[in-house]
Order: sequence, then structure tokens, then C-alpha cells
Amino acid sequence: MKNILVPVDFSEQSLTAFRFAKNIAKKADAKITLLNVIEPYMPFSEVGYTATEQDYITHLKETSTSHLQRIADDSDGVQVETSVEIGSIFRLIRQNIDENEVDLVVMGTQGASGLEEVLIGSNTEKIVRTSKCPVLTVRNTPQDFNVKDLVFATNLRDEQIKVVEILKNFQDFFGAHLHLVYVNTPNGFLSSHEIKEQSDEFIKKANLENYTLHVESDVNEEIGVIHAAQNLNADMIAMGTHQRKGLAHWFAGSIAEDVVNHANRPVLTLGLRN
Repeated sequence: MKNILVPVDFSEQSLTAFRFAKNIAKKADAKITLLNVIEPYMPFSEVGYTATEQDYITHLKETSTSHLQRIADDSDGVQVETSVEIGSIFRLIRQNIDENEVDLVVMGTQGASGLEEVLIGSNTEKIVRTSKCPVLTVRNTPQDFNVKDLVFATNLRDEQIKVVEILKNFQDFFGAHLHLVYVNTPNGFLSSHEIKEQSDEFIKKANLENYTLHVESDVNEEIGVIHAAQNLNADMIAMGTHQRKGLAHWFAGSIAEDVVNHANRPVLTLGLRN
């Protein structure tokens, strides 16, 4: 892990993400890039910027650059670079991930609920769904945070084996005990015998060490994972995301995105297509 990207909008949540990223960067000897994106509320003229618009953009960029550098100066000995760009937040974060070979994105989140969650969503949610690298979302995380107990929500299917390989790197990095959590729901109920059979095969294929298997019975996967993390007093939740797009995401949603929106713990998401 050499390159960590932290999008910063100057909110307390994004500053919390930076503090958490510094802890990881110290341990990994990694570089952090702080990215601030100025996204106009409405497009400028189609023929280009007028002089007034250009002056306004220049002022915004200078102000943001100065503010971002003050944040970067509190580096705690970590190498920190800054970048201020104009355009779509989602597009520019994705572009930075691709062009700079980012190993981890650390983002702050406020969460969402109700109509806001359904109709608007968030840039964090979009990045979680589509990122080619792991994304760690944090909220109200202590500065001296350590990961000793790591919950991984599993469906015990072979599709997660590649995700587990990435997850084991994080487990080793943090020196954490891995808690495999399978949520048994009414709609996808499995007998104890079926769970035992599938979990034994999954654990063998994944070649897991330093782990404990937990089976939670709950109304749905999201609630079950959050309850399990609370009961285990876990420091972090890790999940695979199917990276759905378009109508598939609209109708099916994403359990990982739901957990990101509603969990009070840091959530590490790993794309199943990675």
C-alpha cells in the first residue's frame, strides 16, 4: 500500500478521514494525496468561461488550495500532496484512482436515510459501488484508532474468494482477528447443516487463519451485519460490493452501500469485480 487518496470537502467527516489515513500511511510508509474538487452548482457558458467566471474560478481555486495546504501541513511526518481540481467530484475521484494507481481511498461519510438515500445518494456511495480499489469510509473515528477485530460479511460463495485474498492483506496489515459473519435471513434461510457444509468449504478454499465464524439470524443482511459488529464490538466492517450500475442497482440496491450509510463503524468495501 503506497498511495492513499483522501477526498476533502473541508467537512469534519473528511478531516476525520485524513486523520485515519495518516495512521495507515505511517504504518505502511505510504503517501497521501488530499483531493479537493470544486464542483460548480451550474454549468458555465457553452462557449467557455467569461472573464468574470474565470476570475471567480481562480479565486475559488486559490482559496481552496491555501486551505487544503494548511490541512496537509498537519502531516504528522507523513508525505502529503495536495490537488485542487474543477469539475465533477465523482469523475475526478475516479480519474485520480486510475491515473495515480491509488491503493486505498479513505472517505468521510455522514450517511443517508429515507428519500435522500433513495433519490440523491452521495458521491461516497458512488465511489463505493464503482471503485477499482478498496474504499474505506469513516465516521467519527478516534485519531488513535486501531483495528483489532475485523468483521467480514460473507455469503460463503466462491465469488468472494478473490475479495478475501485482498481482505487477508488488510487483516495482516492491521494484525486483526477476522470475524466471518454469515447472516441467515428468512428469504435466504439455510439449515445449520447447510451452513456448516458451505462454511467448511469456503474457509478451506480461502485458506483463512486467525478467524472465527459467526452465524446471525436477522430480517436482512444489512441489519444482521450491523448487529453482529455491535455485539462483537468490532473496530471495522469489511464487505464485498457487486458494483451494480443503472437499473440493476436501482432495483436491487447494494448491501454494502446500505451498511456504509447506516453503520457507525468504519466500513472497508472491496469490489467483487476487482
